[in-house]
Amino acid sequence: MIPSSAHVRFGPEGLARVDASLHLSGASWIQCCTYDDQPPILSVRDAHVSVAITVGDHAKVTVDDLDTAVQLAEAIAGYIAGLRRRLAAQDQAADAA
Repeated sequence: MIPSSAHVRFGPEGLARVDASLHLSGASWIQCCTYDDQPPILSVRDAHVSVAITVGDHAKVTVDDLDTAVQLAEAIAGYIAGLRRRLAAQDQAADAA
């Protein structure tokens, strides 16, 4: 299994970017915390990598925030569909063997 990893890249002017790869497993932790008085926080943690997703301004939620969350949900739906196709293909190959 490939472990989760994170890399911090620095450029001449300081921090350039952070690249994180989460290789989710049964030991991964995924949670969405919702609150009455602030925006929700989606948290994903595996091994040494932790990612928290929320809006940029905790004082208000914008239409852009919602649009971005919908993009995230659609990407996750595509990820799930891809895993289901792969699993079905593997099962068919195993049955044929």
